Amino acid sequence: MRFLSALFFTILSFSSLAQVNSQLTFRGQNSEVIKIEQNINVTRPVPYQVPSTCTRDVPYQSYDCHDVTRYRQQCSWIPSSENCWSEDERVCRNVTRSREECHSGPSREVCHERPSREVCTERPTREVCHTNPQGHQSCQTVGGGQSCQTVGGGESCSTVPGERICRDVSYTDQECSNVPRRRCENVPGHNDCRDVPYSEQVCGNETHYRQEGYACQRTQYRDESKAKKLTGEILVHFQTNGLVEEFPLNISVAALDAKFDKFVTEVKLLKEPEVLVFLKKKNVKAVESDKEISLEGEIVFEILDLNMVAPAFPVNFKDVSFNQDTSLLSLVIDGSISAMGSVEATITAKPKIGRNKTVAELKASYPSERAGVAGTSLNLNLSGIMQNDLVKKNAISLKLTAPLNVNGDLMNAKIPVMEKSYQLEFKK
Repeated sequence: MRFLSALFFTILSFSSLAQVNSQLTFRGQNSEVIKIEQNINVTRPVPYQVPSTCTRDVPYQSYDCHDVTRYRQQCSWIPSSENCWSEDERVCRNVTRSREECHSGPSREVCHERPSREVCTERPTREVCHTNPQGHQSCQTVGGGQSCQTVGGGESCSTVPGERICRDVSYTDQECSNVPRRRCENVPGHNDCRDVPYSEQVCGNETHYRQEGYACQRTQYRDESKAKKLTGEILVHFQTNGLVEEFPLNISVAALDAKFDKFVTEVKLLKEPEVLVFLKKKNVKAVESDKEISLEGEIVFEILDLNMVAPAFPVNFKDVSFNQDTSLLSLVIDGSISAMGSVEATITAKPKIGRNKTVAELKASYPSERAGVAGTSLNLNLSGIMQNDLVKKNAISLKLTAPLNVNGDLMNAKIPVMEKSYQLEFKK
């Protein structure tokens, strides 16, 4: 572990924001220690008393009259009446219908005679020679002619299915409908009572208050400066992940005002590195005593290569299909895909005659109701957003985007591109 100590030299005033800076260079070390030691003037409000006039409430009584709203019950007799209304009653009746019932008749065997035919072949001739006892050779031609035979013939049979026989069969079905019916009920006579407001004047002694002044002391505050020492340590940790690339960075610690009770920490890269630098944690707190303000701070960085955080995108899509009933477009993934991301898709119909038409445009994150990964397929739900019908030949323009799946703030100014585009064609 390598440590670096640095003193902060700064000018602190009552009217400006106090700030101290330190520059570090990352060379693969795991941590640094930045030490702070400086004399400062701290402004604090100090109370003091000044003569003043205060007021207090003094009670007194007076005889007053005012109107009060009261209520009395008032009733009226409502004679009996008949309350009628209409309601639907479901009425059913039996009706005779007919349907066609069919069956196949018995099968039969059909035979026919196959004709025979004569097949003839020419027999080759050959010369046969023999020698007599006297040594003379004599030869003669044998063979030749035509050889014929009768082939084929006989009976060929096959089974033919029976004819389809149909007839009308009657059956009883139920037919129902809603029929309005008038219903009535007798409402007996009754008293209808309600509260009726009225006004009544009420008089009596009431307590009131008046303000009365008296001499007093009031606390006010004035700012006073007091010399103190600002000390502390800022611990800087690097999670290197085995990466070593030299780059400088600046760390500043600033007091929000001359009271020196709250501090903020800012971190900035002074050179854009090839590696990705994530700020995982930064905090600083102040502990004040009578003669000193002590700072304790911790800053944590993580160094990553782009390949360590790059999301998974498909190499391509092997197949595309569309379910007409559910309006679900399924794209079979060739490779792998990140579990979370967003998709932008434009589906275009390309007819043989006429101009191309946009079928649907979709922008959604996944997983969601509009887009999601199921098994080896990316599914896009086009229900309710289709502007035109698909044709035999269609095109898809697709862009996938995935976030950096890393905790912390990326310090680099150049943000890596986490997206990939595809151009696909599919036939309905």
